[in-house]
Amino acid sequence: MSFMDYKAIVGFIMMILITVLLMKKKVSTIFSFTVIPLVAAIIIGSSVKQIGTYLTKGLAMTTSVALIMLFSLPYFMLMADTGLFSGIVKRIVSRVRMNPIVLAVLTVIVAMITGLDVSITSVYLITIPLLLPFYNKMKMRPVILVFLTSLGIINTFDVPWSARMLRSASLIPNVDNGANYLFAKLFPPQIVLTIVIFGIAVFLGIRETRRLKKLGIDAAAAAKESSTDDDVFNEDADLVQPKKFWINVVLTLVVITCLCAFPDVPSYYTFALGLVIALEINFHDQKMQITLLKKYASSLFPVMPAILLSGVVVGVMEFSGMMQSMVKFLVGIIPAGMGPWIYIIIGLVGTPLMFVFTNDTWYYVLMPIVIGLMRAYGIPADVVIVTLFMNMGAMLTPIAQPQLYIGTDLTEGAVDLPQYMKFAFLPIWLLNIVWIGIGLLMGTFR
Repeated sequence: MSFMDYKAIVGFIMMILITVLLMKKKVSTIFSFTVIPLVAAIIIGSSVKQIGTYLTKGLAMTTSVALIMLFSLPYFMLMADTGLFSGIVKRIVSRVRMNPIVLAVLTVIVAMITGLDVSITSVYLITIPLLLPFYNKMKMRPVILVFLTSLGIINTFDVPWSARMLRSASLIPNVDNGANYLFAKLFPPQIVLTIVIFGIAVFLGIRETRRLKKLGIDAAAAAKESSTDDDVFNEDADLVQPKKFWINVVLTLVVITCLCAFPDVPSYYTFALGLVIALEINFHDQKMQITLLKKYASSLFPVMPAILLSGVVVGVMEFSGMMQSMVKFLVGIIPAGMGPWIYIIIGLVGTPLMFVFTNDTWYYVLMPIVIGLMRAYGIPADVVIVTLFMNMGAMLTPIAQPQLYIGTDLTEGAVDLPQYMKFAFLPIWLLNIVWIGIGLLMGTFR
């Protein structure tokens, strides 16, 4: 191990320490994200000026996500208050015989549909408030709602217009329409993955039904009652706007369409524009608008600061050279005899690896190194990319996906991030392994 590898050692210790502290709830999230990376930067010998650069660049990477939340969360909370989501669900359940299995499958479907706009934030903001009342009414564990929503998000990772796909396409500049090319290669195994995800939803629905039966809870009766009981939504009658339901539906569809159709326009501005229009349409009185905004502001803390400050970790890791040292160390410890299989091995352990990576470093640091190594064994770059593309572990750690805080926060205190991480870690890792197996069996990853 070379002298420069001390950065890798400090990096691994830092990420393990942050993860353990988050899981054990020993300190606050914002403390972990603010203080520990600063100490790590000092330990590796960074100057004050260098640390300032790390912070500036790192916070710049999470500022847009924080700004999206600043406007998107109030927008969707406003839509919930006006009765948009309850109205949609009432129309769905009037045509579907609701039970835990159907609700679990419906969760994945809603997440996949809303995930087409490639905004993880909006998927959580739409799916969880929409379906949480039914989980509560049927006594299903809300952690399953967050988990299945995350699986639906994973299944939309590879749409050609997603940031992940565009990052990956940049690694094969000689291929025309690289994003569409990679999507075409991923599509066959993804069909199988989609079936597996729905199978997981059905399994969890069956398991919840059995758990509720043991507790003496009649899920079928609760489901039937919830389909007709307006109290399931905990609506404020003074805020519900039934006459403006379809106007709000159209406005929300326009907002989502603009997010997809105009990627050059900052997403937070799209949500900001939607929010001010929605406020004016539904509550023209200025005092009421201010009252509602104050109400929604309470939901932004401490989640929004945590999302923003996760950029401190990202900045220190990426711009100090720490991440590059960590990647080289991980690749270097794989025995030479396994050379042709390095990318497969990394793919199999990709889920736990994402606890020490960010999305950008996965695609822009790890992938290029592995592509270079595999070239010596005759493995094409596109095969390496599609094998490592589905970094599912990102949906377990707020370092890679700070929107996870939004997902858990929307459960109204029923689920916190450590609880979600404990529940989802093993299933997502197993799904990751199954995904690699599917790709190998279908010949996509060889």
